[in-house]
Parts: sequence; structure tokens; C-alpha cells
Amino acid sequence: MATEEQIKQLAYAIWEQEGRPHGKDTEHYFRAKQIIEQQEREATELATATSRMETPPQTAPPPAEKKRRRRK
Repeated sequence: MATEEQIKQLAYAIWEQEGRPHGKDTEHYFRAKQIIEQQEREATELATATSRMETPPQTAPPPAEKKRRRRK
């Protein structure tokens, strides 16, 4: 989960990128929060997909071979 400090830092970076406009602090804050939350969702999805790839598929054991009887 995004911390308040992470959101503020990104909002500040966005504010600087846009030329430090006045009156857009709330917009920058919520945009930063949205960006961080999206990154977290993508990281979670990637981790889930990666763990699925690392887990070998469940396969049934091979059938037991029948012993042949020799006829006399």
C-alpha cells in the first residue's frame, strides 16, 4: 500500500514537471496516488503470474505397469 510520504513525493515531482503551477496540489496528489496504486496492482499481478510459472503443473503419476505372467 502506498504511504503518504510516497504519494507526496510523487505529487511534488509531478508539480515540478508541470512547471510548478499554483492551485493544482489536490490534482497532483490524487494523480500521484493513482499512479502508485496502479504500479502496486501491476507488481502484484506480475508476482502472481511469476509464481504460477515457477510452480510445476500437477500431473497424474504414470499408470503402474502390469507384470506379465509367463505361460508354461
